[in-house]
Amino acid sequence: MVLLVMAALPLAAAMVGLSCCTTDNGFEQWEIPGELPGGGSGSDDGDAPGFDPTITDWNSQKADDAALDVVGTNGDIYWEANTFGGDNGGVTVNVVYSESSATVNTSDNSVICYTDGAYVTVDMLTNSVKNVEIVVSGKSGDGQLKIYGEKKFKLTLSGVELTSSKGPAINDQCKKRAFVHLTEGTTNRLTDAATYSEEPRYLNGGSSASEDRKGCFFSEGNLIFSGTGVLAVEGNYKHGIVTDGYFYMRPGVTLAVTGAAKNAIHAKGDEDDGIGVYIAGGLVYANVSSTAGKGIKTDLDAEIVGGKLLLNTSGNATYDSDEKDTSSSAGIKTDGSVIISGGTHTLKSTGTGGKGINADKEVRILGGETTVTTTGGKYYYSQSLTSSPKGVKADGDITISGGKLNISVTGVSDGSEGLESKATLTISGGEVCSYAYDDAINAASAINISGGKVYAYASNNDGIDSNGSLVISGGLVIGVGTSAPESGIDCDNSNSFRIDGGTVIGMGGTMQSNPSSSSAQRSVVYNGVSATKNANICVLDSEGTPVLTFTFPRTMNGASFFFSTPDITLGASYTVSSGGTLGGYTDSWNGWYGGGTWSGGSQVGTFTSSNVVTTVGSGGFGGGGIPGGGGPGGRPEGW
Repeated sequence: MVLLVMAALPLAAAMVGLSCCTTDNGFEQWEIPGELPGGGSGSDDGDAPGFDPTITDWNSQKADDAALDVVGTNGDIYWEANTFGGDNGGVTVNVVYSESSATVNTSDNSVICYTDGAYVTVDMLTNSVKNVEIVVSGKSGDGQLKIYGEKKFKLTLSGVELTSSKGPAINDQCKKRAFVHLTEGTTNRLTDAATYSEEPRYLNGGSSASEDRKGCFFSEGNLIFSGTGVLAVEGNYKHGIVTDGYFYMRPGVTLAVTGAAKNAIHAKGDEDDGIGVYIAGGLVYANVSSTAGKGIKTDLDAEIVGGKLLLNTSGNATYDSDEKDTSSSAGIKTDGSVIISGGTHTLKSTGTGGKGINADKEVRILGGETTVTTTGGKYYYSQSLTSSPKGVKADGDITISGGKLNISVTGVSDGSEGLESKATLTISGGEVCSYAYDDAINAASAINISGGKVYAYASNNDGIDSNGSLVISGGLVIGVGTSAPESGIDCDNSNSFRIDGGTVIGMGGTMQSNPSSSSAQRSVVYNGVSATKNANICVLDSEGTPVLTFTFPRTMNGASFFFSTPDITLGASYTVSSGGTLGGYTDSWNGWYGGGTWSGGSQVGTFTSSNVVTTVGSGGFGGGGIPGGGGPGGRPEGW
């Protein structure tokens, strides 16, 4: 057993010389001066994160990162590295729509063009024409652009508005890549039919049965978007923008999918190039209300390097009879991995079973700021087939090495988890703030934290929960769980739970398993603590130097309070104080404060660290609870 030396002061003695008042619940309410801001800018009631999950309706806002679009020499990505158009030795085709008709001009008759009212077919296939640029403008309430070819080409949208009553507004049957350029200063709008029918022309004996038509802007080949214009899409039949190749977007591009019957952006991906969706920059807005609809969906990986994603899905989950499994809405869904290294992104899902990010393989966060919110509850098809809401979910590993990840999952149901890996979660840098009804952070195999900042707040379960091993060797880690039997930090097996470094704070109903005695860093467990939300405590060494200062984020009775810092040393004695003032602190984050000088306050307990894990039995700080703090109300700083 762990040897503990603890001297508890009577509550009356602890109050001597301090200004306080007694609240209705019997706790002492200490007034904390402004040097210690306590809860910070979060909500006053502590029930919700403070970050903003709002996605407003698209009102013609545009990308603001065009300056980052540096033209390269890769001809597979940059149309500028090719020779499209008549001015560059290629061919230019001009298509101008005028309601029920269209005018087509070509600089080379080797490109064959057909007009059937405002339904235009451009045939680059018959004569295998290369280096073609198709420039499109004008407006038609019943028209279409259909493209056949076998060479890559450039499609310039220069102020076109197309609504089709027969199929896609743009139907690209060419399997080679299409460089889609949005002319500066133009807004282009595409709307497809809700029900598809026969189109006026098919080449080589084709028909609607033999040609794919999967959405408003459909392409058989890769789609590469560039330019500072705007493309607004309404997908009434299935997807908004869909490609059987990959989807690539350069900085400066603005894409707004204001509605889709299935997914806003759907890319099968190109296995040869290893790309599913690649967003180098620009703005993507998507509003999808369809059942199990996705903002972005790809069969391969989705990599987001920069830009801004505003992805809103509101459809409920459903049963997929083809897959014989449930399917749910998601901001981003991949059959591969999701990699985010830059940009500012907001993803929101409000339907049952909704997810923010859902990857069949891995999720890797290297940079940027991503905010994910889900509000729906659990979807039940049967007792064995359900879909729970998740903030960020991966069937493989989740790795976070930089950036900021904000998560809020408020659906009241079991399985409503914030950050979940079905394998291993590794955090080596960045910031993670996860708020959830169920576990805020969960991993099936292992959680390894070596750096960064982690805040995990669960309203009905564990803050951090590893079903396998849990190793913390660096960083700042705060886990807040609810009442017993839940924990702030939970590991199923004490022998697999090690703390080798960092600053670690846990608060919950119980500490189900203490860190292993093989841990390289010492820790302290206080059991039976009664704490009032916004109470500030400070652990001081024998010289009166703060070792740990923390603001409690919730009121709990009979709770477990756990902490570990590199400053706790063998045989040293420490004092726990409440109700004082911390001045001159050097750092703060979500209720934790680094450095500074503690003055005043009331001693509520002492302990001596005599083993790797020092455990204080029931009764808490002096058996009388921690006097309630009077710092500014609200959740910890940053919520």
